[in-house]
Amino acid sequence: MRLVFDLDELEDELDAETQDILLEISNEFVNQLQIEAPTGATGDLQRSFQIFFQRNNEIVLGSRLGYADDVRTGTPPHTPDWEQIQIWARRKLGDESAAGAVFRSIQQRGTEPNDYVSRAMDNTLDRF
Repeated sequence: MRLVFDLDELEDELDAETQDILLEISNEFVNQLQIEAPTGATGDLQRSFQIFFQRNNEIVLGSRLGYADDVRTGTPPHTPDWEQIQIWARRKLGDESAAGAVFRSIQQRGTEPNDYVSRAMDNTLDRF
């Protein structure tokens, strides 16, 4: 009896299986990012996570929102957009008059980090 292993065919089958697993993990990671990201006033951050593209053994995912990483890492003191703080205070706190205190707090102390990405990764790894 003679057995022949076609390593090229085996490699192709393993590559396809690897791609499927990678895509499954990436989809779960996007789901977990959407769960763990703070809602904020609009929910825009949660809804912004997606898979942008997949090629070879690479999947690119994330958010196009410029502030996504600032939420994760926190920010140093800075002057936020007043109108956005008013909207946030009205929607999140139910009181637009609270915007002044929030505005001053961000100017003086910045914002605290919310490492939703690490939590989402941990949740994803737990599921697999």
